[in-house]
Amino acid sequence: MQIETLMQSLRALARADTLIADLTFRTRMSQIALQAAAMVIALFGAIMLGVALYLWLRESVGPVLAALIVSVASLALAGLLLAIAAARKPGKEIELAREMHHQALESLVTEVKRSGDVSPLGLLLGGGGLDRALLGLVAPLAMMLLRMLRGTPAGPPKT
Repeated sequence: MQIETLMQSLRALARADTLIADLTFRTRMSQIALQAAAMVIALFGAIMLGVALYLWLRESVGPVLAALIVSVASLALAGLLLAIAAARKPGKEIELAREMHHQALESLVTEVKRSGDVSPLGLLLGGGGLDRALLGLVAPLAMMLLRMLRGTPAGPPKT
């Protein structure tokens, strides 16, 4: 295996992870914006509708029941808007990004497996080329870095 191939696989993996993070961030920001709009609309709607409905219902059902009806209607509207915001999901782009991530990771694992066991001591003793020795140093560090960036605990690589 050559270092260029390993670096190309790592770059592809990093691009896929960046794309996944970006798409997830955009979706979350969209959800937050919709939730904030829902809260503002619910507040304004509750105030205006509440006042109008309360004044209208106060004459026919009394002040206590009128206030209860107004508050239930306001909460129902806010709940509907929050449900719409929660239902928003990322588009088909996230599936493509996840597939790119999976392919890049598979390519990286294949390259590491193809290289076999490499140790810096083997280079010193004349047992391998510079690319193989550098891979023995770079691949484990790269995998640890990727695990740290993802927040997963370090352990044996999953295949």
